[in-house]
Amino acid sequence: MNRGQWLQGMLLAALLFILTAARAQCPDNIGFESGTFQNWDCYQGLVSKTDGSVSVSLTPPTNRFTMLQNTYPQALDPYGNFPVNCPNGSNYSIKLGTNSTGGNAERVSYTFTIPSNQNNYSIIYNYAVVLQNPTHSQWQQPGFTSQVFDVDLNQYIDCGAFNFVASSNLPGFQLSSVGASVYYKPWSPITIKLVGYAGKTIRLEFTAHDCAPGGHFGYAYLDVNENCSSPVSGNTYCNGSNSVNLTAPFGFSGYQWFNADYSMVLGTSNILSISPPPPPNTLFHVVVSPYPGLGCLDTLNSTIQLSPDAFNFKVVDSLVACLNDFVDLTAPNVSAGSSDSLSFSYFLDPSELNYVPTPKQVSTAGIYYIKAVNNSGCNDILPVNVVFKPAPTLVVISPLPVCSPAIVDLTLPAVTVGSDPNLVYSYWKDANASVSLPNPQSIDSSGSYYIEASSSLGCSLVKPVNVSIASSPVLTTQNQVACGLVDLTAMGVVTSSQLNIQLSFWQDAAATIALAAPNDVEVSGTYYASASNYGGCTVMAPISVQVFPNPNFTLTQPLPITLPSTISLPSLIVSTSNTVANYTYWQDSAATIMIPNPNSIAVTGMYYVKATTSNGCIILDSTNIIVNEPPIVPPNIFSPNKDGINDTWDIPLLRFFPECTVDIYNRYGQALFHSTGYQTAWDGRFNGKILPIGTYYYLIKLKPARSALSGSISIIQ
Repeated sequence: MNRGQWLQGMLLAALLFILTAARAQCPDNIGFESGTFQNWDCYQGLVSKTDGSVSVSLTPPTNRFTMLQNTYPQALDPYGNFPVNCPNGSNYSIKLGTNSTGGNAERVSYTFTIPSNQNNYSIIYNYAVVLQNPTHSQWQQPGFTSQVFDVDLNQYIDCGAFNFVASSNLPGFQLSSVGASVYYKPWSPITIKLVGYAGKTIRLEFTAHDCAPGGHFGYAYLDVNENCSSPVSGNTYCNGSNSVNLTAPFGFSGYQWFNADYSMVLGTSNILSISPPPPPNTLFHVVVSPYPGLGCLDTLNSTIQLSPDAFNFKVVDSLVACLNDFVDLTAPNVSAGSSDSLSFSYFLDPSELNYVPTPKQVSTAGIYYIKAVNNSGCNDILPVNVVFKPAPTLVVISPLPVCSPAIVDLTLPAVTVGSDPNLVYSYWKDANASVSLPNPQSIDSSGSYYIEASSSLGCSLVKPVNVSIASSPVLTTQNQVACGLVDLTAMGVVTSSQLNIQLSFWQDAAATIALAAPNDVEVSGTYYASASNYGGCTVMAPISVQVFPNPNFTLTQPLPITLPSTISLPSLIVSTSNTVANYTYWQDSAATIMIPNPNSIAVTGMYYVKATTSNGCIILDSTNIIVNEPPIVPPNIFSPNKDGINDTWDIPLLRFFPECTVDIYNRYGQALFHSTGYQTAWDGRFNGKILPIGTYYYLIKLKPARSALSGSISIIQ
């Protein structure tokens, strides 16, 4: 290597060091990459109701200052449906304010000193804004403001200020489909251009606020890029670069690029692409025109530099996916063959003004742009065409419910009738089609399964299919043997494994002839019970019924009799069938007290006759027998002379009154005879001696509650 080559290499190395240092000299955590508000100051306050001015005071981060960590899939703003994290590839963004109202204001600021060797210094920040647009005066509207404050001079830098207040004609703002008159602007980049501020201390201020009356909200999202360089980026190219892409600061209304002597306009967008790269030290100028009230007219210069680093950036021409799928622009195969250590960002336009909201999940066809940057600042932006093939038309008709032990065949054509022809089907247990269904022809349990249809284009679609297999009730029946009739509806005759079933009874196994009176079956035979549950499942079970005839007889109702007449119970039985029965006679309906002499009933009462057949069938019937008391007419004379004729005072019918009392008195009222019951007739004696002939008096009380019978008796010779 000669001295000239050595010097050239040293100069290039020094230039690379300077360029790298310039890119790395961003203040610490200016992009929130620590996941905290370190080095940032938070302020909270109110909007004045009289003039719309914002008054805030220093505060620790409250719930109105939200640190947002990038997630996948990304969380979306509810009004604009854009990601809440900046799609510039950073790990953290913040949210200023909320969608609650109250005239609140939130501000964050960052104070730092620009390096003394950086007289051309710029910071790119990204913002997204959501503002309600009430019918207020402009000074009352919700808004978002970006300002740069020169600490050394104690004044704001006019050209670094951006102020958005709610309006239906703000550039880049869109009307939300959610809420009342809510406008939003998705993520956009802005460049803060600081020329001539080397060694000076500045403060960045970002403020979001509600409307002054307090009834409408305004909030914003914010992120700051972690690379700080000159206002015009991309002026370094590396070995292997095919072009140079000079990028002017973002956020201006118009751009005009000129060559070194201003003799030629080279471009009018914020990016000037030059291919092949011009020689090192070539000078370019760009005149930037601000939006009204948003910055200052300025001219920026950029000198092309050459880095010794190799730079190779390639992307695939196109990415193809199916309509029901998505494309991942960040996948390694998209930029395969490119240099190592490249950082990528993704845009909807070649001007790098609109980020791809979700580069990992692109679901809309079109041209997308990938920008690659290496550590030296060499960069390029290349297009990728995203194409979506049509997904197959898959129609899934869930099979009709069946009852176990029946099975369901998901492979039948009826399940997918109406789908595209010539599809290839596979069957899965999960919606991600990751767990195969081994037996789609014989599904034996209820649940949601999944059918994947694949077309000849390689696109597939997964849809659920619902299978309903209801469990059938298990019936248990008890064969019945009874006398007279059988009640098939009685408890225990038919039992089921399930509750809330509907029972019915039939004369045939085909359930075509209903059993009219299942609670009164009098004919032996086989009958059938069917049980249906709420799932529509029905089972049948037979019941064998044997009915023995009951003895059939009646008891006639006898006419009243008077003692000493009696009634014979057997004589009252009238049989009305040919069934042979054995008859027994009882005093009670429970048939526990037998009648000692059923052939001679002499007491009024209810009597029972039980007929029992050889099969054990029993019928009990009753009859009411009325037996009247006999008339008591005592004799009025007797002759106790021991001649064997009328020697005692006999009253035979008193034997039917065992509780009666008999008393005899003389004319003086002296008691001569007393007897309870009258088993022994009075023989006319008193104290063992025959009373003299004369008239005596009796008092007979048949029952304690009855009136006494009285009269006179005469003793004669």
